[in-house]
Amino acid sequence: MSKINQISSVGVFMGSASGNDPIFKERSEELGRYLAENGYRLVYGGGQEGLMGLVAKTVMANGGQVLGVTPKNLAEFSIPAGQITELVEVSDMNTRKQLMLQESDAFIALPGGFGTMEEIAQTISWAKIDLHEKPLALFDIDGFYDTFWDWIEESVQRGFVPPVDMRYVFHGESLTDIFDYFERFEFPSEFQNPENFV
Repeated sequence: MSKINQISSVGVFMGSASGNDPIFKERSEELGRYLAENGYRLVYGGGQEGLMGLVAKTVMANGGQVLGVTPKNLAEFSIPAGQITELVEVSDMNTRKQLMLQESDAFIALPGGFGTMEEIAQTISWAKIDLHEKPLALFDIDGFYDTFWDWIEESVQRGFVPPVDMRYVFHGESLTDIFDYFERFEFPSEFQNPENFV
């Protein structure tokens, strides 16, 4: 299967823990294989533990490419440089997020904690103020993002988020749905009815 619509690198936000249900690891490995087999480079935060390390190692094990970006204060927790294609050490967390944004053409959020939530929020808010025009998909494994998605929809319904901003985020339960969204995102004319994405 070939790359779609000029997307060559996918930034993935995810937990440095694995969660307490095997399905999180199983679906994360599925994502790692999908990225490698379809020629997408993984861009991620450089960690070696939890879902972070699992996805990176899965991509590499299946012949893919991985760019890890770690801030200096977390370098000791990063994956060894020899285990991935490239590991970049940056000065701080803000530089890390900026480089991940620069190096990615689209984003996927796996389950995670506060750090993952911060990355999701910043990616959406940066799109809203025109710092980028790249799509973000929540990979909803076992309903993990259902409650968060309810909050997003309520924010739209109560007038805090314009419906048009919903084009920058998608709630998907399968990789097929997520990459279909990425494909649609490449054609702005299809966003004339943003209710399709709410």
